[in-house]
Amino acid sequence: MQQFLTNLRWQDGLDIILVAIIIYQVFLMLRGTQAIQVLVGLFLLFLAYVGARHLELFTLEWLLDGVVRSFLLIIIILFQADIRRVLSRMGRRAMTGQGSLESSTTDELCEAAENLANQRIGGLIILERTTGLSEYLEGAVRIDALVTWELLVSLFWPHNPTHDGAVIIQGDRIMAAGCLLPLSKNPNLDPTLGTRHRAAVGVSENTDALALVISETNGFISLARGGQLTQNLTRLQLRQALGEVLDSDERKGTWFDRLVRLYRAK
Repeated sequence: MQQFLTNLRWQDGLDIILVAIIIYQVFLMLRGTQAIQVLVGLFLLFLAYVGARHLELFTLEWLLDGVVRSFLLIIIILFQADIRRVLSRMGRRAMTGQGSLESSTTDELCEAAENLANQRIGGLIILERTTGLSEYLEGAVRIDALVTWELLVSLFWPHNPTHDGAVIIQGDRIMAAGCLLPLSKNPNLDPTLGTRHRAAVGVSENTDALALVISETNGFISLARGGQLTQNLTRLQLRQALGEVLDSDERKGTWFDRLVRLYRAK
């Protein structure tokens, strides 16, 4: 052990730190998604390959050898959408920064919420933060469009196929509409709350996402966070609540966010 530490170069320490950061960021990206299940399946195949090789099961080893040799290609094919989205986010943050982009998105959300409330049109908008929401995109209508209040209002328009589902937003993009979410099982919730509000509380219990709800019964605007529902918000109150959370996220941020802000501050 002492000899190992003696031969350790500073480059080796830097190499270990960088690899640890990359693995940690990949974990954050995949957390809360079904990609973890796929990776577990690939890992089990790898264990089966090692076992077959150790036990000299030549036929099974031959069958699994091609899969093991193609692991990198398989991962790229399976996660191409996630890889493209992450690279796009990194490039966008590096070029434009995060603050103004989030501020513009927040304004669009507030405008959409006010329009929906005034017309008594129900809506459920989920804002992704650090926990991935990809598992809720399955079976939904994929959109991948810039957040605008006009598009949000149209997605919740009565008799629209996406009216009853949730809209999921990642960054400044509307990723999907008509998403199905888990309902909260909290027995202390107001029994008069409808499905939208229970779904908003439910997704905020299982993830760190923000859930914006517009009631079609009374036009109230509500915000769910951490399993807590704040009801009857005005547009200004909603703007302040979203701003506080987004400002907190920006101050905390990821290692890449902090690096970009440090570079832009110089």
